[in-house]
Amino acid sequence: MNKATLFVDESGKASLADQLNRLFILTGVILDNSEIQTIEGFFNYIKLKFKLPQTQTFHSYDIFENPKTKLSDTALVNLSKNISEFISLIPVKFHIAWVIKNQFRSALGVKSFNDFKGSPERKEMKDYPYRVAATYIFAKFGEHLERSGAIGQIIADSRKGGDHQLLKTLDLCKEKAVSVKDKYHEAIKNKISAICFAEKGFLSGGLEVADIASYITFNRAMRKMSVAKVTGVDKIWEQIKPKAKIAEINQDSVRRYFKLKPGEVHKCLKQKIKIFVNPT
Repeated sequence: MNKATLFVDESGKASLADQLNRLFILTGVILDNSEIQTIEGFFNYIKLKFKLPQTQTFHSYDIFENPKTKLSDTALVNLSKNISEFISLIPVKFHIAWVIKNQFRSALGVKSFNDFKGSPERKEMKDYPYRVAATYIFAKFGEHLERSGAIGQIIADSRKGGDHQLLKTLDLCKEKAVSVKDKYHEAIKNKISAICFAEKGFLSGGLEVADIASYITFNRAMRKMSVAKVTGVDKIWEQIKPKAKIAEINQDSVRRYFKLKPGEVHKCLKQKIKIFVNPT
């Protein structure tokens, strides 16, 4: 029986209570398991060729941008050429959810960051971007499994807070508590056999591909085009783009997900915050 794996990585901060990062990117990479060994071999070759640590994961920010660890511009252009050529050859699917957080807050009816205080339900609202983005990624994986007849597993780069949201979203998708097409819901429920969270240092070519795609998408979203041209990652994007489906999670999609009418606020915001005063 055919088997497939969904690799999940993220860039930016998902929390709506975070005021510093305006964007959040969640990337899903779908690979048939028969291709994974080839990808592992490619990254072993890349690490040898560019003298990168064999026992450490390929982390795009550290290699392309971190002043303390980045390669020279000449090496990066050569590296980008190698990666872009490889991506052009492998049968890979990229599914990318792009969240603009101020639009997300507006769609929920959030007026201030104090709206995330109070009840547990209100506090959980700050993590809703993860839920909506993960639902999109899981639905696309369900579509792949339904069409290919494969059995699937999920491997995600472990992030504090994100692991819980991925698990919860997967349960919601399986329970049909969120809007997913019936046949994709059935595939998610019956064909996804495992989900695993990879700690730092876990070597996985699929996660390394997801990291590259997430990093480049985030840079493009933040319009860091100077970095892209100097390092050659724009060439990698040219190979990712034809194989990618990108969903912008805007106000309309947030309202549809939570079934909100225009001008309506999320049900958690309708709850009154209880204030307790100690008697003196």
